Amino acid sequence: MTIFSRNRYFTLCVILIGIFFLQDLQPGREAVMNDIKEIMQVMYTGLVVATFLYMSGRALEAIALCSECLVLLNIKALEKEQQFDKFLREAIYKVLFAAYLLNRDCTNAIAYGKKLLVIERERGKTVQEGVLCIKLASIHQAHNKYVEAKELYERAISITNKTGKKKEEANACVRLGTVLWSLSEITKAKEYFEKALAIEIEIGDTKREGTCYGNLGAVVESLGDYVKAKEYFEKAFAIAIEIGDRNGEGTSYGNLGNVFGSLGDYVNEKKYIEKALAIAIEIGDRNGEGTSYGNLGNVFRSLGDYVNAKKCLEKALAIAIEIGDRNGEGTSYGNLGN
Repeated sequence: MTIFSRNRYFTLCVILIGIFFLQDLQPGREAVMNDIKEIMQVMYTGLVVATFLYMSGRALEAIALCSECLVLLNIKALEKEQQFDKFLREAIYKVLFAAYLLNRDCTNAIAYGKKLLVIERERGKTVQEGVLCIKLASIHQAHNKYVEAKELYERAISITNKTGKKKEEANACVRLGTVLWSLSEITKAKEYFEKALAIEIEIGDTKREGTCYGNLGAVVESLGDYVKAKEYFEKAFAIAIEIGDRNGEGTSYGNLGNVFGSLGDYVNEKKYIEKALAIAIEIGDRNGEGTSYGNLGNVFRSLGDYVNAKKCLEKALAIAIEIGDRNGEGTSYGNLGN
């Protein structure tokens, strides 16, 4: 039997187990399953099958099995098995949380994530609680629910600081900084980016240190401190060169170009944005390429070269349409209108 056929055979067996499991949970079977050991065995089997289904991309089937498991947990025979109940609920909630995320059902993912968070806290799983806070916060952030994201990131920072998980703490600080920036709390955002930077330097994560310099550069640039922004972007650029991060190098060129533009130095602005464009094309970064064309178009417009400005902005528009970037498409239309 080949590896491929063995995998298909194993998948079929697991699905059949799931079918028998579901049949066992139909109405009328509860009276038969009065033996706790039998119930536990079926529960574990169902959880194993649900986990396999989720990991093989069958999110809806995994959700269905986990839902049946939760129904089974309410059987009276298990009322005294509190430790077993918490253990199984935690495992089931983990699968449901992951499966709903896989199915892009963020509402239910958040609901089960919150339930899982309560259990993690009750069982004293502080490290897992901190990691889950970051995951839940990132979901809220992705859906522009910044207040909820802020609370969860703050909680994650408190937990990771107490548990000594420096990498996770720095990650939460950066994410909180971006949320605060979205909430226009620029000074606080700067504070958390600085905390993240200090941690990254302490633990020796050079790449993320460069990212922090980039974030700080963007923050102080938005505050109008272009000289300080240039310093931060130059540090980010130096690190990108040192570690061979071409994407980071291109981003730094673009950021420095924008700073030169803010300082009225359009010649250097054009020079750096052209370098950013060249790298974006080299590494196949279509989004970065479109952004660079847009920035370059604005530079040509500032220099009074409207013909080349139009050409660059039209290229930015074409790329935005190609990659489905509606925000970039709108920006390009606005720039062309100007």
